[in-house]
Amino acid sequence: MPRLRDRLPPANSLIAFEAVARHQSFTRAADELRVTQAAISRQIRLIEGHLGVRLFKRLYRAIELTPEGQALKNAVAFGLEHIARGVDEIKSQQDGADITISCSVTFASYWLMARIAKFRAEFPDVDVRLVATAKMRDLAVTGIDFAVRYGRGDWPDLTADLMFGNEVFPACAPRYLARHLECHGRLETCSDLANATLLHLTKFDRNWVTWETWFKHFGRTETPTSKGLFFDNYMILIHAAVRGEGVALCGRRLAEDLIENGELVRPLDAALQSDSSFYLLRPENRPLKPHTARFRDWLLAQARGSAGRSADVVAL
Repeated sequence: MPRLRDRLPPANSLIAFEAVARHQSFTRAADELRVTQAAISRQIRLIEGHLGVRLFKRLYRAIELTPEGQALKNAVAFGLEHIARGVDEIKSQQDGADITISCSVTFASYWLMARIAKFRAEFPDVDVRLVATAKMRDLAVTGIDFAVRYGRGDWPDLTADLMFGNEVFPACAPRYLARHLECHGRLETCSDLANATLLHLTKFDRNWVTWETWFKHFGRTETPTSKGLFFDNYMILIHAAVRGEGVALCGRRLAEDLIENGELVRPLDAALQSDSSFYLLRPENRPLKPHTARFRDWLLAQARGSAGRSADVVAL
């Protein structure tokens, strides 16, 4: 079998070709690679001689790829990117014991940050960097080790470990509940919510449970909105609930610390079980280093070690 170096054009000519093909310009490629335009032209002639085809059409003050040039551009771009990813991966393994995790601002604020503090107390030699975003990105390319996302566990090219499901129930501040009891009487059933100030999320994840969904599953066809307040941000909505502005629909795991410290209470026992859950994601083909494996195991243990489910849960 011919040696690899005999089958490929010189490496420098491939790099020069990729720059010219990307910029569609010999001049800009030369500037990027910090060589002369004549040097770039020599590399392109070298690779064209090796292949026996023309890679560019010379136009008036412009160039464009030939069909053969386009095919080579696709192959070279893929190959060089693959090599670059491998180099980044090797370099990252030589870095310090750092972990990067991505999640939404809401999840970070109401669940993750408190746990990260516990992890740092137990493992002070490991630095954790938090990227607060809910956007899906290529974790392997961006260097993110883990991401927490809400969904059904079907993300391509990612390993998804279930953290916990999502029960959704009404919650409010103790002072709001006291005020409601004084003005309207009890707040113990879905029917009692007709006189409550409901806090609505107008911009939400498609998997999230709305008040409309809530009332539909508990036998009501309309959502009382005459006294409602509307928000386009879940964190602001929860802050409003904590301030005593009304009743919010909360996810159990995102609200558990607020309930434990008394900032929120559950006036109703009933809860809906969403068919979406929170998952810890990581690149499918990236081997875990000892400290990242330790972090994954620790965080999953934290996620799965909470109190049992409410007795009054209705599955969606």
